[in-house]
Amino acid sequence: MPTDHTPLDHRSDAALGRLARATRPDVASESLAVLARRDAPTLPALGRELVVGHADDRVRARAAVALGRIPGRATQEALETALATDSPDVLRRVVGALGRVGDASALASLDRLRLDPTTPVGRDLRMARTLLSYRHGLEVSLVEPVDTTKYSAARGRTIDWARGGRMPKRTIVASAERELPGLALSQASVHPYVCSGHPGALALDAGLRGQAPDTVLGAPRLLGALLRERVCSERYSLDAYLLADQRDGGRVWLVRPDGTLVHSGRTSVDGPVVSFVVDESRAPYGSPVRVTGGYDTGTGRLTVDEALVASPSTHAVRATPPALRPVG
Repeated sequence: MPTDHTPLDHRSDAALGRLARATRPDVASESLAVLARRDAPTLPALGRELVVGHADDRVRARAAVALGRIPGRATQEALETALATDSPDVLRRVVGALGRVGDASALASLDRLRLDPTTPVGRDLRMARTLLSYRHGLEVSLVEPVDTTKYSAARGRTIDWARGGRMPKRTIVASAERELPGLALSQASVHPYVCSGHPGALALDAGLRGQAPDTVLGAPRLLGALLRERVCSERYSLDAYLLADQRDGGRVWLVRPDGTLVHSGRTSVDGPVVSFVVDESRAPYGSPVRVTGGYDTGTGRLTVDEALVASPSTHAVRATPPALRPVG
């Protein structure tokens, strides 16, 4: 515990490590958060220790979130050990972290869990398995299509790909690297935009460049993600994963980290160019959009021909609310 009034942000990595091992959960959790913001070299070993060994659920959950940005065999082993927790809150963070950084063998560990798919932790388990499938090109747990509304607005507002938000490109790339651990990224593969006044960015896997289109789309693939600007924290955060698979000639999906499908579309191949049309949206999770263009796998160049967003239609497909549970 702190014995003076020095802010945690001003303390050394070693001092924060000692505080993170403390039994007082608020101090331990915030100390871990500071180390994560610093990308401290002590964080991986400390996170592995605390995710299985700390007495407080909040600290173990925070450690799992931190490990979800640190790929590696040691990280995976610690997270797999932590799957034995009896805390639903900790388990949610652990399965989410395994989905982000685990290798293909993590699927077997997750498959041993028997969880109700309608519960929050059950839905997180489903998303973790889906993300692992697309990250490693496995047809194990693909996106489940749902009813969507086709873009049909007579007029829409333009999504501006010519400018970005207030933060420099290097800040966006750094945020993308934190949100997409293990994916190759570069300034050329991150594309800022402004949609309805809100800055965002499309981060694409720089490793797509130089691959044949049939290789890119020949198996389930994590292509990248949409990020959203967070002014208060001076960074960008994950908004939706960009996933693709070969069903129906080529499909592309935008899926939130909690597993909610927001937008979808189709892909096709013309020489070295992968063309795309994203024009199916799921209300109320996302406003209708129509984005068309192509990605040249030879040059790594992204071309956006049309990018429109409209207000939700009154006839749009709506999410079905959960059934009310009797009280008492």
